[in-house]
Amino acid sequence: MLNPPKAVGVEFPLRGCTVVFDDGVRQVALISLDLVGLVPSTVAEIRAAATIGTELTPTDVMITCSHTHRAPFVTPGMDYDADFEYLDWLRDRLVIGLRDAWAARQPARLRVGRADAPGWTFNRRQIYRTDLGEQVGTQGPEWVDNFVRREGPEDNELKILVAEGLQGDVLGGLVNFACHPTVMGAEPVYSADFCGPLVDELARRHGGCFAFLQGAAGNLWSIDMSTPAGMSNRGSDYAHRMAQALADKAGEALASARAVAGDTVRMAREVLRVPQRRPTPKQVELAKWYLEEAPDEIDEAEFTRRMRGRAFTFYHPGSDVQRWFAREAIGMWEWQRRAGTREMLDDVEIQAIAVGDVAFVGYPAEYFTEFGLRTKAESPFEDTFVLELTNGWHGYVPTQEAFANGGYETRFALSSRLISEAGDAMCDTGVELLRRLA
Repeated sequence: MLNPPKAVGVEFPLRGCTVVFDDGVRQVALISLDLVGLVPSTVAEIRAAATIGTELTPTDVMITCSHTHRAPFVTPGMDYDADFEYLDWLRDRLVIGLRDAWAARQPARLRVGRADAPGWTFNRRQIYRTDLGEQVGTQGPEWVDNFVRREGPEDNELKILVAEGLQGDVLGGLVNFACHPTVMGAEPVYSADFCGPLVDELARRHGGCFAFLQGAAGNLWSIDMSTPAGMSNRGSDYAHRMAQALADKAGEALASARAVAGDTVRMAREVLRVPQRRPTPKQVELAKWYLEEAPDEIDEAEFTRRMRGRAFTFYHPGSDVQRWFAREAIGMWEWQRRAGTREMLDDVEIQAIAVGDVAFVGYPAEYFTEFGLRTKAESPFEDTFVLELTNGWHGYVPTQEAFANGGYETRFALSSRLISEAGDAMCDTGVELLRRLA
């Protein structure tokens, strides 16, 4: 969020959780962190440090983030810089965490379950009638006359994997759900958001230690915009209610959970070279004009139309958003032109892990839920956990339809820089990795 409040306390502590899967021949590790996301260079640094003294290679480790917006700044974004002192501390803690997990390996049985959990995650891209045609105004009201529909679906599936000792005691587990953790976004605290009380409640009910895995939630959040009352779906009390409800659904999933078939551990990965989009000279010129000369009484909606040919960014235009995107356009233009290359390419790592007939596939982006649904539908595995913000962050990766409709997530910036074909290419690769492992 823009200009988040300074944290002066803690509500639902941030945590990191490390899981090691070992079939006696092959070992992989999965690290879940309550952070907004990590850039690939930081992931590489953590992987290299954490695997020293183990039998793991750096790429045997998958690092995924919950995307809570109330964590220390660990990536460059908005108008803040990464907190490298915190990142150094975090790296050292994760080194200890992986070594402890490695030393604590023990025989276990795995069970996996799923449940439908509607009413807790919502597509936040509303389409409106405008004189430019039907266009998206992100996070807009659905009770206004020109509202048409939500652009896409949500993913209501909650998945859970539990590890049990040979005596039947729960050692811990992984819970997977897709929803932007912005319930605590306006609170002046550090917070794991709803993910924190969710894993706490699962541990209280079932024992062991649980970790949260964020699904493909680039266009999903917790607020139901079909009614003004939905705007109250924020804050500590709502995070508690959401966590309790999702823990109930996890209990339903466990009640009908099946034993994971097979016990082999496999891993596959690919690195795609994905081009970045570029701002036009006119957009750079307009961005400079806005920052240097624009009058205070400028029509923000009209400027959005001039800048990008769209009716909206967010549904409600504002100068703070406009200034930020103007700075982003100029900053990206400077970065790209000074690189001195014909095109800028991001190295985008897609990774998949299989444990028996269960798979985890990680995408390094705020990935639109349509891609998560497609990955699960096309996966050859009985159960597939889709993870976003895994092994890096390359901004939002929307669908082709989303680029045609506009809205916040498609507006060019460091946070939305890859070409419009990126999402499909990444999904194709993820599905192919799953097929290879199967």
